[in-house]
Amino acid sequence: MGIRAKLVFCLLAVLIPLCAVSTFAFHLFDQQLKERTETALSNTQQLEALRISEILAGYAQTAHTLATDPQVQELVTAIDSYSADRPLQPIAAHLRSKAGIIGSAAAELRIVSRNGITLGETLNFTWEPTDNKLIARAMSSVKTIFGDAFMTTTQNQRVGVVSPIVSDKGEVVGALVIETPLNPILDVVAMLERTGLITEAYIVQRTPTGDAQLITALRFDRKSAHSKVILSSSNLPANLALNSQSSRVIEAPDYRGINSVSSIQTIPATGWGLVVKIDEQAAFDPLNRLRTILGIAVALSLLLMFIGYTIFLGPVARRLKRTAHAAHKIMNGDLSVRVCDYANDEIGNMARTIDSLALQLEQDHYQRVRIEEQLRHQATHDELTGLFNRKYANKLIEELDNNPAQIHTVMFLDLNGFKDVNDFYGHAAGDEVLIEVAERLVHAIPNNATLARWGGDEFVVVLPATDQACAKIFSSSVYAAFEALVPTSEGNHEISTSIGLATSNPGKSLHEALAEADSLMYEEKKKLKACRSITSMAARTLERALLEDRIELWYEPIVKYDSYGCEKLYAADVKIRIRTSVGGIVLPEELMNDIGNTPLAVALYSHVLFVCAKSVTRWIDSNIVSPDFKLHFDLNSDVLTNKQFTDSAMQFLRTDGRSIASHITFNINSISKIDNKAIVQFRSEGLGIATIHSGILASSMKYEKDCQPDMTKIDIEHFSDDVLAPKLVSDCNRNNIHMCVSGVNSQDELSKLTPLGVTLFQGKLFDGPLRAVDFISRWGQPTENNLIALTKSNFRLRLTG
Repeated sequence: MGIRAKLVFCLLAVLIPLCAVSTFAFHLFDQQLKERTETALSNTQQLEALRISEILAGYAQTAHTLATDPQVQELVTAIDSYSADRPLQPIAAHLRSKAGIIGSAAAELRIVSRNGITLGETLNFTWEPTDNKLIARAMSSVKTIFGDAFMTTTQNQRVGVVSPIVSDKGEVVGALVIETPLNPILDVVAMLERTGLITEAYIVQRTPTGDAQLITALRFDRKSAHSKVILSSSNLPANLALNSQSSRVIEAPDYRGINSVSSIQTIPATGWGLVVKIDEQAAFDPLNRLRTILGIAVALSLLLMFIGYTIFLGPVARRLKRTAHAAHKIMNGDLSVRVCDYANDEIGNMARTIDSLALQLEQDHYQRVRIEEQLRHQATHDELTGLFNRKYANKLIEELDNNPAQIHTVMFLDLNGFKDVNDFYGHAAGDEVLIEVAERLVHAIPNNATLARWGGDEFVVVLPATDQACAKIFSSSVYAAFEALVPTSEGNHEISTSIGLATSNPGKSLHEALAEADSLMYEEKKKLKACRSITSMAARTLERALLEDRIELWYEPIVKYDSYGCEKLYAADVKIRIRTSVGGIVLPEELMNDIGNTPLAVALYSHVLFVCAKSVTRWIDSNIVSPDFKLHFDLNSDVLTNKQFTDSAMQFLRTDGRSIASHITFNINSISKIDNKAIVQFRSEGLGIATIHSGILASSMKYEKDCQPDMTKIDIEHFSDDVLAPKLVSDCNRNNIHMCVSGVNSQDELSKLTPLGVTLFQGKLFDGPLRAVDFISRWGQPTENNLIALTKSNFRLRLTG
């Protein structure tokens, strides 16, 4: 069942019980109103019947009283002896007078004999009973009997009454016939009509033909009395009232054909029919109004429900259905569907939640698919070059081995010169070489071949259904791919390859051929190894750096710490750095060892000497450093003995660098290996000499007078022995050699050295190597005495550890 049907069902579930309850209540109200109306009519009718019966009983009593008058009895008994016509005329007049005396309503009267002969009557007596046997029946039954009602010539309504006259002997001798006015009964009926605007009462009497004749005027037809007859065939309430011995209520059309509720009863004394009625429309008018109101209310409810469903529930149902449909699609995997319901209500919030969930699921799905594709790709491809990896190559070789009927060839490649690039220019440059080589190999091998990176700088080419002769032809294309230099961000590099070829056969699997190709490749690589050296690579690197002015000098401070707790910049150690073409830094320590004592090394150190002289001159002239400030830089002892370097340096010191020679100090590993003549030459120009001791203590060194160094630099690890440490300091002081302790990295180490009398320190506690601009900004002096203020935050933090 859909949401719309459910909403309609909910509405009907509310409406149907409401209508049922309303209908039941209306039915109860209808029944109660009907019962109350019928009860009221019945009570009214019975009351009126009782009143009329009382009036008729009075009429009967009057007739009996007059009929038992002694004179009347006596005269009527003896009347048979008279022969005169109407001999009792005076008696009739007498009875009328008596009736007036006793308060009787008798208007006119007649005395008849036992044979029905008129013996006397009043002057205006006119009634002739329609039933000619009425008088005889009264005398035979010895009872007072009412006759029919009639209209006199003077338009007076009367009713006839017959009462037997009985002699003293108890014999019926005649009858007294009386005309009694009908007005008291008419007044009773009229009084009933005055009690309400819709109630009507009337009396009918039976005609000789059995029809019902009205003897009272109708409320809506005042001329109907004694003139309107209702045929017995009509079977209307008036006809039924003539045959209803007890009071009963019926619903039937009245004489006008209008549905009415009538209470009917036959008056026993006269046989008349009494009808008290009310029109159904008038009787049930409150119910009709209630029914109308209820109908309007139901119609309005239906209208409001329709409007509410159309305006509110319908759109809600459509929104819920659209939301459910979208959720169902999302559940079935269609993550692109959206509800797009932006209403600020619960359904809108739910729709937006579903949209957000669908979006997240879609993103997760795409990400999962992408990751799965990446994983599948990574499982079979090399991440750097994009080539197939070793795992895929082994799988392919296994598949080819499953078909031993064909021969296959495998080619094993290894790069020559790749390690030089990787060592001297870093792994980034090495990766660039591998990517470029992979691209060249892809274009060099046949379309049916599979190229895979085996690992490092090794590659494997699998040539299905290819013999060794064809493979050698393909190998020439591979060799040709390495004829051009391989470009990287660090420059162009000469890279070549060594290739090993092997072919499978029915007695040798492709896996075995791969191992054979690997051996053949290494044999070729050994033959080509002598053609290339690390020195040549280092030389090219350094030569290019000098040519492109990418040699930088960084400075590490040497701090002097006196007994008063003041520190000042004493000197700086110069560190050589090579800036790559992409902005990186190469540390040249290994490179310096490789170039040895070559013209390139002479050019490098000559360049460093020139830059140092230029820098220290500018700093001293600008009062950035103190006048006794010195620059130390490490110098290979082999270079120091190189005549080319010596001549170049001496020429510079004697000309442009004479004034700054005292501010330059060479750091030499071992003076014992150096020709004393070179040291004497440099010392004669004022240039300082410092030794760097690693394992041999300064106290054990013996120097000639002209070769004694100005300073010795000793690593802090040699001061771990509490016995040897004071001796080191004492020997240096005795030989007038300044001691600088390097590698001081903490305040605790500094605190252990200062009591020994050490004043010069170098290490991370103060600063590491810095570019020239950073070194000057941190250590340049702002005052004449060049004292470093203890308020410098970075220096204070270092001193406190």
